[in-house]
Amino acid sequence: MQRGSVVAGVGGILFPVMWFLAAFVPDAPGGTYDASSVADFVTKDHRTSVFIGLFLGLLGVLGLLLLLAGLRERVGGVDSSFLANVFSTTSLVSVTAFAIGWVTVFSVPVAIAYGGSNEVMIDPKVTYVLAQVGWVIMFGVGGTFLGLTLIALMLGSRQTLPAWLRWFTLIAGVLGLASMAWIPHFALLLWSLVIGVWLIAAGRAEGPAGQPRPTS
Repeated sequence: MQRGSVVAGVGGILFPVMWFLAAFVPDAPGGTYDASSVADFVTKDHRTSVFIGLFLGLLGVLGLLLLLAGLRERVGGVDSSFLANVFSTTSLVSVTAFAIGWVTVFSVPVAIAYGGSNEVMIDPKVTYVLAQVGWVIMFGVGGTFLGLTLIALMLGSRQTLPAWLRWFTLIAGVLGLASMAWIPHFALLLWSLVIGVWLIAAGRAEGPAGQPRPTS
């Protein structure tokens, strides 16, 4: 479990860090997407930052995938257990939704960047709706199902996670169910960071077979 824990831990750290970078690097217009701000974003040389933002977002999704894949073995203890199956299914839905959501959010600026034309103008209302659809997919589907994943993890990891981390996982999971309200989803990012650090530390403290290293 040593290498798996470290890889999963790195993924857990990547997920929130890449999320913040992807959200702010492109410097896309926000709020009501008024016509002037959208026109400025389209006409300025934004191609590099947009593609970097999309790459960072998908890298964060990869981090979430590595994290959840590493945590799968800590749930249930038996491959056919109900909680393990729930964890696997909700994990898949969550990771898929985050990937599709990021691509949808970046669909308009990436399409314009591919077109390479400063003359292309898109109605700000269309830009706004497409971006919001991406966020709804990420938090309405990805965040909610990640919350369910965390609840399944808490219930099925009695023997593999410390009590404080299990209860923190439950709290983050419950808040994750309300991710559509925007603010609660930050609990999921914080949880990912915390468990990522814990997994790295745990992986270094375990032997190749998942047993504690001898102290002498």
